[in-house]
Amino acid sequence: MQKLKSQTFCHLTQNVLKILAQNHITTIQDFLQEDVTKLAALTKLNLPEILAIRNDIFLKYSAPLITGPTLLNKVLRTRRQISTGIESLDTITGGGIPVGYITEVCGLAESGKTQLSFQLAINCVKDAENTVLYVDTKGDFSAVRIQKILDAQGFSHKDMAVLMHKIRVVHIFTMDELLELFKSIKNKTLVIDQLALIIVDSLPCLMFQYLGDESKIGLSLLNTLVNYSRFIGNEFNVGIVYINIQTRWIDSESYDPEDDREPTSFFKETTHIEKRNRCLGRYWEQIPALVLVMDKLEDSSKECHNIITKVKVSVISSINVTSDHCIINISANGVF
Repeated sequence: MQKLKSQTFCHLTQNVLKILAQNHITTIQDFLQEDVTKLAALTKLNLPEILAIRNDIFLKYSAPLITGPTLLNKVLRTRRQISTGIESLDTITGGGIPVGYITEVCGLAESGKTQLSFQLAINCVKDAENTVLYVDTKGDFSAVRIQKILDAQGFSHKDMAVLMHKIRVVHIFTMDELLELFKSIKNKTLVIDQLALIIVDSLPCLMFQYLGDESKIGLSLLNTLVNYSRFIGNEFNVGIVYINIQTRWIDSESYDPEDDREPTSFFKETTHIEKRNRCLGRYWEQIPALVLVMDKLEDSSKECHNIITKVKVSVISSINVTSDHCIINISANGVF
């Protein structure tokens, strides 16, 4: 608990603090728990002066009072989800990207994670006065790909320019830079008007150098980032999406199809078991409130020189699950 200081509260002179310390009253908690009559007798301050000190403490450290109607209006005005703009995806997520929480989108390489990120950013800004902060950690953000999606949806060049201006792109290449960015948003030294969604593509690019680090530096940085993210999400009513990578491991096992009791049988078959893991370690596993796993299906089609790939999106963790998976179509013209 914070210690009492003469420069913080009125009537608390150095002499009064010395008397209080002699009676083992050194912190704000000690002062508040002590009887006001006893405090007045010890310090020779009158009762109104003791009460004035207590009021100063309450004003400085207590949460502001909120009436019921004010709280209700705040809840009604606060958005709870940001629609993905993709009907099937909104269905399995219970309305879209949850606001105030961390969402993870993960999948194997070339499963369509970045294209989905572009589509989420576009859909967030195209029908509302929203701004998206797109954090590019791979150095491959493509305005041309964004423009192609918008062009396929029939937007004019003027409208494209307006929408692309609402997608603020920041290039980040170290965890320290990312933490500094989030810290500046948290402390309001960086103000982004109408900020609704933050997309970080991708987080493992910044964390790979710390994997297997016995000094736990990476874990400390990740924990700080999570704390910043949660604060920003709740304080500014923002949805936060982190793109993660899935790794795939193939384990082989041999068994005898004729007789499992004959381990020395000459005829054995080898089975291959595929195991997939989300990157960023065990600590991260329970952090996101919503986890979407993308799995590219084998079948694809071609329409007017445009290859359309079907991707299965599964919900493996959610605060509001209504269904477990859906199929989306990904192409150079967008996600639908």
